[in-house]
Amino acid sequence: MLRKMTGKGVAMKKLPLLMMLTGAVTTLVWARARTEFFPQVQVNTLYAQLLPEATKPDTPSSGSTTVDQLEAILRQEASDVQVEQGQVSFKYEGQTMLILTSAQHNRMRIIAPIKKAAEITPEQRDNMLLANFHSALDGRYAVSNGIVFATFLHPLSSLQEQDFRSALSQVNQLVQNFGTTYSSGALGFGVSEEKPEPLPAI
Repeated sequence: MLRKMTGKGVAMKKLPLLMMLTGAVTTLVWARARTEFFPQVQVNTLYAQLLPEATKPDTPSSGSTTVDQLEAILRQEASDVQVEQGQVSFKYEGQTMLILTSAQHNRMRIIAPIKKAAEITPEQRDNMLLANFHSALDGRYAVSNGIVFATFLHPLSSLQEQDFRSALSQVNQLVQNFGTTYSSGALGFGVSEEKPEPLPAI
């Protein structure tokens, strides 16, 4: 069990705890994505092992976008929607995704696993970074806990419904287009025309 702390101790521990929780849940998403190939994986057991016992959903401020509102949209757009400890897992066009939210920090993110980071080539890593500048648009490629993810990040309270629906599509496209166009499926900005330029003299 986590011990109660007051004063400066809470401020110092808040960020590491958030990072630990995010890392644990992203690891769980990869486990979820692999259940089709490894049926013996028990998701509920993994939740019990990975999530701190004292973790509880944040209480949203008045007037802000809530997990319940996101869940209502997902019921229309996705399947297998499950809410566990304030986080939402679901399948969008067959792709396993997870939404992580923090009302306290006014942030939300959508993540979808692609493959193990150890399995990608240096060229693929470079193309991911290039796509983040040119063709991923509102989404991003990222690496966490040894897994390559497609992700979307946004302030929770100001997230609009049309932007959320677009984000779902973009994250899905980034997964589907990994290794080919690395595109979120919308606009691109001159990826094929980019050439290295010499750095300015210092």
